[in-house]
Amino acid sequence: MDLGTLHLSADAPPAVPLTGWLDVTVHAWMVVACALLLLFLLPGIFRIFPAVSGCLTRSRGNLEIEHSLSTARARNFYSRMLVIPFIVVLDRFGLYAPSFLAGWDEPWLRFAELYLVLIAFLLLRIILHAIILNIGRKHFHSEKRLAIRRGMHNYFICFMILMAVSLGALSIFGVSDGVFRNVIRAELALFWLISITREGQILHSECGGLATILYLCGLEFLPVGAVVASAVVF
Repeated sequence: MDLGTLHLSADAPPAVPLTGWLDVTVHAWMVVACALLLLFLLPGIFRIFPAVSGCLTRSRGNLEIEHSLSTARARNFYSRMLVIPFIVVLDRFGLYAPSFLAGWDEPWLRFAELYLVLIAFLLLRIILHAIILNIGRKHFHSEKRLAIRRGMHNYFICFMILMAVSLGALSIFGVSDGVFRNVIRAELALFWLISITREGQILHSECGGLATILYLCGLEFLPVGAVVASAVVF
């Protein structure tokens, strides 16, 4: 007997199968929940779509929505509900994946983390709007203040509709996740640019060009910059 030889089994251990995103139970259930949620929301979204889509071509559309209390309330509700499928898309395609999320291995914890990051962004934006617009309260009519603060809801709804259509169309051709990420980022950037353009037009109707730029820097560029910095730096 050769005691100096290490004998290994000839049978290799079975390979661990690769786990796709949808193979995780929590992810699959979240997709089903989002599908049911969208089916529930679709009739109402179609009802308010003419109003919110009008904000894409003219800033007056934001003011008209705030002028109608029922439309504004419905818009706020649908925008908040669409946050759920938005977070699922963020996680599925890794659109926001800073290193401090790497230790959150549990899927439901990652969803909670993404939701908290979004809440932190909205809270920062609310605080900045409260401070900056209160400084210039004498310059802005209350309806215009609401349109400036809540206008992003209109463009978020339009973005989610276009994103759903583009994801469905691209999935037919079996494109890679990288293409999906680039398309979603481009659409998100497009609607954000439209949002700040319309917001700038409302601001410019009450103050000069330089003041409008300064307002936009504090109201929109700062909170968005904080999110981008957290993804790049951390």
